[in-house]
Amino acid sequence: MIPGADEYDIDVSIVDAAVEELLSVTPDDVSPADELSFCRNVFVPLTTACRYTCTYCTYFDPPGEATLMSTPEVRETLRQGADAGCTEALFTFGDDPDDRYEAVHARLDEWGHDSIHDYLREVCEIALEEGLLPHANPGDQTREEMATVADVNASMGVMLETTAEVQAHGGPRAKNPGQRLNTIRNAGELGVPFTTGILVGVGEDWTDRAESLLAVREMHERYGHVQEIIVQPVVENERWRGGTPDVETLRRAVAMARYCLPDEVSIQVPPNLAPARDVVDCGIDDLGGVSPVTDDHINPDYEWPALRELEAVAEHAGVPLAERLPVYERYLPADLRSDDLGGVPASGEWVSDRIRAALDADDPAGERYRAVLAGASLAAD
Repeated sequence: MIPGADEYDIDVSIVDAAVEELLSVTPDDVSPADELSFCRNVFVPLTTACRYTCTYCTYFDPPGEATLMSTPEVRETLRQGADAGCTEALFTFGDDPDDRYEAVHARLDEWGHDSIHDYLREVCEIALEEGLLPHANPGDQTREEMATVADVNASMGVMLETTAEVQAHGGPRAKNPGQRLNTIRNAGELGVPFTTGILVGVGEDWTDRAESLLAVREMHERYGHVQEIIVQPVVENERWRGGTPDVETLRRAVAMARYCLPDEVSIQVPPNLAPARDVVDCGIDDLGGVSPVTDDHINPDYEWPALRELEAVAEHAGVPLAERLPVYERYLPADLRSDDLGGVPASGEWVSDRIRAALDADDPAGERYRAVLAGASLAAD
């Protein structure tokens, strides 16, 4: 039983035979992708406040030290990203920061916002004004919270991390796998193209990894909304000294993800955290969001690779490298796609009128988006 499944009414059926099948998978059982993709983004850490205190995470600051970006600060960061040719505004903040942090709540109230999600909507609007497509990754969300911002996001995400109860999530406010799956389900019910993933090396075992992937697969089979799975190794930092998974562990985990998920779901490893060259034959087809102007604020010790390094990974794999938008092309209306991709989930429109208008706009941003879709925007930095 997945911890928290009953609390959040999560009905996921993980059968032993499926787990055993995944446990037998090796890199030899999957095929390399015929292309690698990446997205050019600007990273906007809206606040460093988080209700959790996971022992591997350097993102959160304690109450009294956490910051909240103002709208002028957000706009300036977004303009830098747009000037650098980015298409994605990646908004992050910790789970329910206005719940635990009185100063953050007070500042939001001072700025006229009832909640962090109300503020998130405002900054997503700013991103669209500045010519960027929002992709918000604000941790666990209720259906109401997600609905507040869904129409101003091209896609959204949250890492499942694991369905196991691990000590690294320990403490009085430990992450709840059932709540994580509820967020993924909310995205499916609201028709939001979604990114999720597993974290490797935080105390879970191979059965836990298999069950986590199968849980995501079942959610995707119901709603068709999972656009990619990230397989992310935990890395050493000032708070985590528990080690980093070795290459063979990562290769096996990536192969399991590729074997488990349907072909249309992309498999990503973050190239600043994982040895991408060593896993390109295990089924990855995406190198994630990479920023030419901002740090990886979640993993500040690990710099983003330059575009030429991504090209070197693709060259090593013997495949082309393509730039993509934060929403995968198969979720776009047919008239905005470069090809007849097929395999589009059959539950209606996947981008809101707001996002479609941005993609269709006769302005520099719209032209930039369409250049990416046409495969004409890739340029060395």
